[in-house]
Amino acid sequence: FGDWYRGCSHFKPSYYSGGKVDCGSTTCKNSISHTHKALNCGCSAISEDERRIQSMFHQACEECRS
Repeated sequence: FGDWYRGCSHFKPSYYSGGKVDCGSTTCKNSISHTHKALNCGCSAISEDERRIQSMFHQACEECRS
């Protein structure tokens, strides 16, 4: 969960929800769609957190404004 600044397209997380997003790729170790069953298959492990917008601001964040 966090704040979205439309002016600069930055997401500033407030706190971590613990939710993960499945990329759906067949070559990702973390995906349910992963096709290889061997532990040493060599596929990359892509991990994306679930981002939920708590507040949206129509200006740039403080770092971009300064």
